Amino acid sequence: MAYCVPTKMKNFIHLVMPVVLLLPGIGCSATRSSNTARTATEQILLSAAIDRSLSNVSFEPLRSQKVFIDDKYLDSVDKGYVMGTLRHRALAAGAVLAPSAAEADVVIEARSGGIGTDTEESFIGIPSVGVPGMAISIPDIKLVQRNTQHGTAKIGLVAYDPKTGAALGIGGQSTALTKSDDMFVLGVGPIRSGEVRQEREAAVGYQSTSRTFMPMGSKQSDSLAKKNPLALVDDSMVRMADLPPTAESSSSGVSR
Repeated sequence: MAYCVPTKMKNFIHLVMPVVLLLPGIGCSATRSSNTARTATEQILLSAAIDRSLSNVSFEPLRSQKVFIDDKYLDSVDKGYVMGTLRHRALAAGAVLAPSAAEADVVIEARSGGIGTDTEESFIGIPSVGVPGMAISIPDIKLVQRNTQHGTAKIGLVAYDPKTGAALGIGGQSTALTKSDDMFVLGVGPIRSGEVRQEREAAVGYQSTSRTFMPMGSKQSDSLAKKNPLALVDDSMVRMADLPPTAESSSSGVSR
């Protein structure tokens, strides 16, 4: 006795059979990932705070001077970035880096007043409460949650003549703050804002202060200091201590 397969059943078999035949060839894979000991967010917060702090310092009086940057009293995280940024700022202002204090006209002594991060957490909702008579508690009910991480960099600088030990200006400290905000609304998020997001969105490759990797010619670099900069070498103290003359001024017989 012949058995006729309904048309709908035939169509179903035609659809299912290719899938069944492909099942032996289907596999799975896993990707292994890891995180660094310090998060990128923390590092960007601190490096941005260091950049902001030192951008408030004017290095222009060091133009054409041989400068040695001393890190003897600099004890902080990201010490390498602080020193590298100091060297960068001095070079951008037209200074010449000296290999040692004995060969320098000016020594810049750097110190850290605090380079680190802090975290704040807050939310709108119902806090966790314990159930009377039972060893359980109702967890937090968070309608809106905000997590903020602050980066702080306080850097002190003083300049002096290595030959006489006399101060070249009164020096000072510069402090800058950065932050990263993560907000969650009804569990949805994070909605991010702050310096970390700005730097990541602006990450388009190499960023040069002069828009070129190595500017040629005698064009002077633009001042890196912001409005009301902290003068590393004070004008009045320069006249009292008298910065060493440059090679150009010595040859022309003009003293500073």
